[in-house]
Amino acid sequence: MTTRGLFIIESLERSDEESGREGVIMQQILKLSGSLPVKYIYIRTKPELSMALDEFKRSKFRYLHLSCHGSRNTIELTLDSIPFRDLTSIIAPYLRGRRLFFSACSVVNRLLADSLMPRTRCYSIIGPCRDISFGDALLMWATFYHLAFRDKDELKLIGGKIRWALRRVNYSFGQEFRYYRRIEGGWEQEDIQKR
Repeated sequence: MTTRGLFIIESLERSDEESGREGVIMQQILKLSGSLPVKYIYIRTKPELSMALDEFKRSKFRYLHLSCHGSRNTIELTLDSIPFRDLTSIIAPYLRGRRLFFSACSVVNRLLADSLMPRTRCYSIIGPCRDISFGDALLMWATFYHLAFRDKDELKLIGGKIRWALRRVNYSFGQEFRYYRRIEGGWEQEDIQKR
């Protein structure tokens, strides 16, 4: 059984570590808005990712937000690069019945969905389609989470609410998203413009 909460795991390049952390600031914004409970962890290595995921599981939070650098086939931690096949092995036991959000350039794509969706049993994977600046990413995600969770009576985030919030963020920031979701018998890429 999971509970309504956002768990943020962040890992930046060494040169970015001093300039501010998206997850810390986003946690503060969401705490002020009262949108939902938020837990934040900063990591640098693959073993630390595993430990953070253990903590995510213990939290019973339903939503996992990974903030890192990436490419079309890897995520980049401060000190380690993790190909999608290795990421799937690490993260699969933690995503059943949960949603995964990536704040990472180029990461959310068909290759990631092909790797994660069949093995993780997560409800969805969502992230930006193209590269995004730190400031835009921070404001964009804080806006998305605030819009998606401001109605505290809704215990779960469902597809219609996700599409609605993503459309508003797209309109405000000009950022397009990829949204892969579980369906009966498999998964599909969701059209966020669908009402």
